[in-house]
Amino acid sequence: MIIRTHTVRQALWLVGLLLCLPLATLAQSFSGKIEDVGGYYRLTYTVTSSDAQGFTPPSLAAFDVLSGPSTSTFSSYQMVNGRSSHSETTSYTYILSAKKGGRITIGPASIRVGGRTLHSRPLTLNARVGQSGGASGSSSHARGGAQPEPDDLQQAGSSVTQRDLFIDVTPSRTRVKEQEAVLLTYRIHARVGVGLANTQLTQKPDFKGLISQEIPLPGNQIQTNIEHRGGTTYRTGTILQYVIFPQQSGRLDIPSIKFDCTVIQQDHSMDFADAFFNGGGNIGVQVSRTVPVTSIQVEPLPQPKPAGFSGAVGRFTIEGKVINPQVRTNDVATYRITLNGLGNLKLITPPKVTFPNDFDSYDAKTNENTRVTANGLTGQLTFDYTFVPRNVGRYTIPAIEFVYFDTESGAYKTIRTAPVTLDVKKGARSNADVDKQLALLRSDIRDIHPAGSAGSSWSLGWGSGLYWLLLVLICALCGAALYGGQRYARALGNVAHRRSSGAARQARQRLREAERLLTSPRASDFYAAVSKALTGFVADLCNAEQASLGREQIRQLLTDRGVAEADVKAFDSVLETCEYAQFAPGADTQRQALYDEALRLITLIKR
Repeated sequence: MIIRTHTVRQALWLVGLLLCLPLATLAQSFSGKIEDVGGYYRLTYTVTSSDAQGFTPPSLAAFDVLSGPSTSTFSSYQMVNGRSSHSETTSYTYILSAKKGGRITIGPASIRVGGRTLHSRPLTLNARVGQSGGASGSSSHARGGAQPEPDDLQQAGSSVTQRDLFIDVTPSRTRVKEQEAVLLTYRIHARVGVGLANTQLTQKPDFKGLISQEIPLPGNQIQTNIEHRGGTTYRTGTILQYVIFPQQSGRLDIPSIKFDCTVIQQDHSMDFADAFFNGGGNIGVQVSRTVPVTSIQVEPLPQPKPAGFSGAVGRFTIEGKVINPQVRTNDVATYRITLNGLGNLKLITPPKVTFPNDFDSYDAKTNENTRVTANGLTGQLTFDYTFVPRNVGRYTIPAIEFVYFDTESGAYKTIRTAPVTLDVKKGARSNADVDKQLALLRSDIRDIHPAGSAGSSWSLGWGSGLYWLLLVLICALCGAALYGGQRYARALGNVAHRRSSGAARQARQRLREAERLLTSPRASDFYAAVSKALTGFVADLCNAEQASLGREQIRQLLTDRGVAEADVKAFDSVLETCEYAQFAPGADTQRQALYDEALRLITLIKR
């Protein structure tokens, strides 16, 4: 019997590989699971490490990807019988809608951990078409033909052409008036079979001659719909939106912007070993896509513009009232104008109010409560005018006119507040009292007025008694100010030291609130309490303002204090978990473990 040498080598190599597999996967594991969640599917890949990199998903061509991958990291710290254990997991989650019913096999995913590549097992399910996926698919393909079959991924080395993948921008209107809101929608189109994994804006657009505001998009919008163009089927999705307000008439160009895209391709030329350790033969390819320049035509507002028009464009309502109508002489009162509506709210200036001659009045204070929508800014502006009636009597604050251009009717409109009548009665305060209050409101500095008797022989001439007295007083004040400044600086240093040294104690007190919420039905309250305790701990420890701390600043502060990199990552992981779990109810699975980990990190970092 003749045995070929290369066959023996292949057999020995395969046996060695099988023997080494249990050892290679002892420290970390990587697995996937898919669950039916009301007509959709939640696909989750979990690796037992927080230091995972290079996650490569399998082909999901049989599904519409509604969101994902969303990443979350969990840490668990336990102590049993004096022995401590620490585990970390990282999860990647997709929400999918099956494009057709029947048996579907999802290939293995891969990830790199500690220089090694781990692979999940293939997953099989009997799919049914989700409500969302089925509805959108039926609507789209009723116009374009039959539902397309899932295509294989492009082969490695294939050119990703503009027909395969492109991004365009669509203005909600191409002819508008000055200051009228225009919605810009940037959408990506990937041919079925092009494995688009990620899209990132390279640089924000420079909108010249425009005022712009970005609209936050909920989650990953890539490839959530199916459309047909020129006989080709694309997966499409919205990746960016802006609301812009043209500031001048004429032709305005929407500038070109650039995106970097990651496309997954499949390399069938790999042999079994290379494919096994390289994500099943899938590789990521970086391509760039540029959105071409587009233009809108901006028409000037009709002439002549009414007197009192200050540039407001949209639809508005107005109301005026005195906050404290039972006003007396020398009371400091407030007249408030409230403007509600939709349009270029941020560009509106305070209306002019004509107060009675017997009133002292001051400039308006503006407060804004708005949000950006596809039709522009909507919400409320309030203008608070401070005034002081000086004399008794019956007075009227006349109606306030507000002129704006109505985008629905295409004409200027004037809206008015109702006149406000005040019956001012005699107050207990004198003119001097209110003058002092207003002076304190306007400035913290008060003048020093030395006074002498009418017949005094004291004068402020050089060498006079008053001169030397004032000189001594000035020297004494300077010495007192210097001494007080030094004591204040020492006190600040002591406060900072006490705050830093008590950071861990304060954090544990804050964590008690989270401990009380361990079994609360409102999971978001628990995670918010843990996040607040950890952020407050870093703020106290580093003498920083808690309100201004984000995760990036926290990581930098801890690193600057010499905290070990692994502990910084674990700290950031807990904060990330809290952020995610507050808005993802399905992530509420490890409250006790998260609480224990937060307590451990506070103790460890302080020590």
